Amino acid sequence: MLAGGASEREAHDILNATVCRGMQEHEQVSLGLLHGILVNPARAQRFYSDLTFTTRDGLGLVVGQLEMLVVEKYRRMKDLTRKQVVWVTNELVKGRTLGIERVCNALLRQIEGGNIAPENIWLAESMLRLLKEHRSWLDGVPFLLCTAVYSYLRLIQDHSTPALTNLRNAEVEFTISVLREKFMECVGIGRDLVRLLQSVARIPEFMALWKDIIQNPQNLSPHFSGILELLNMRTSRRFIVNRVTPDMETKLNFIMSKVKFGQQKKYQDWFQSDYLQTPESQSLIVDLIRFVCCVIHPSNEVLSSNVVQRWAIVGWLLTKCQSNVSACSAKLALFYDWLFYSSDVEGIMNIEPAILVMLHSVNTHPAITATLLDFLVRVVSSYGQGLDEHVAQGIALWTCWSIVLVSIVISLHHFVMSYSQYWVVSMTGRAKKATKTTSSLLKTILQ
Repeated sequence: MLAGGASEREAHDILNATVCRGMQEHEQVSLGLLHGILVNPARAQRFYSDLTFTTRDGLGLVVGQLEMLVVEKYRRMKDLTRKQVVWVTNELVKGRTLGIERVCNALLRQIEGGNIAPENIWLAESMLRLLKEHRSWLDGVPFLLCTAVYSYLRLIQDHSTPALTNLRNAEVEFTISVLREKFMECVGIGRDLVRLLQSVARIPEFMALWKDIIQNPQNLSPHFSGILELLNMRTSRRFIVNRVTPDMETKLNFIMSKVKFGQQKKYQDWFQSDYLQTPESQSLIVDLIRFVCCVIHPSNEVLSSNVVQRWAIVGWLLTKCQSNVSACSAKLALFYDWLFYSSDVEGIMNIEPAILVMLHSVNTHPAITATLLDFLVRVVSSYGQGLDEHVAQGIALWTCWSIVLVSIVISLHHFVMSYSQYWVVSMTGRAKKATKTTSSLLKTILQ
């Protein structure tokens, strides 16, 4: 260190004189002090004091470097360094440092869904504590506020064991508080907010919130017109990507841009060994399907190439569901944008994987096509909240016609006939009745 052994005042003078020489010296001193904070907890407070005293850019360089480290290196960090990253982030939030919300967002993204390992629980607890402690600051950063609500609504589902009761209660308290006090800001999350609220609806606090959303929307905000306002708003990919870590994103993008179709099994096994090995990881499948549908939108060049396509990844993920509950949640995630689709405000890319996985599975995996189309039919009458007609319109009048018009599927006739044939052979009498309804619905669309 430049100021090794000097008093605090002398150290400040030496460091200040150094940073005044030029931008290169300023960068070297700032990054050196940041390094000291991350590896030396005993002297971290002193290093942070020196950093705030010598900065010439409002700590912009430090914030940018810290964000990069969290995004690219967090997975490889040792526990001590991770703790120091959260510590310095808390200090920077306390000082209202410009841009520190980006680091908070990156840290929230590193909390893995479907993972209750101690280090992951520690990060969830630490970030929740930071956000609650600095709630007044958080209220002034709407995007981070909504991202935090979106993240913790999703994480509540994972923290259902007795050992995690305290964390779960704290998450419920935080999300309910924000939703009650800043509801119109949270409306900006869009329809996936409803999906997440449905998954925690049996928790008493959320039951009361649901009652207001459905029966008394004005209790939440005089500007809130009701649940359809949420459902008709597509969720930004910025929220959906937050539930997939950068490492997951990198691996999925690699498979869908570099791996030839038919050669993906070892890469899928590689991904599964990292993220889908435990019973708790079943909930992650929903996050991954939403990510593939809503965030990964390949170019026409990629779509026409021989690399692994999105529908193949979705089909693989569906086969990893080990219970009826996880399978139902995964199907809802896949079809969610179908239910309230409008071609006026939404592109075709969000709904394309579902129709293609059904189409490509007709001959090779007929059970997948059958169960998906069965779900699509049944959800019309089972979604609830008096939205049957709206859901049916979203699926039939908009989605199927849009698919035909943009030539994703040139004709659905062969698709419907093949589906019906396989279904009648393999399913029960009750399913045969559903098949007739399904075929009638799609044939009507084709007329």
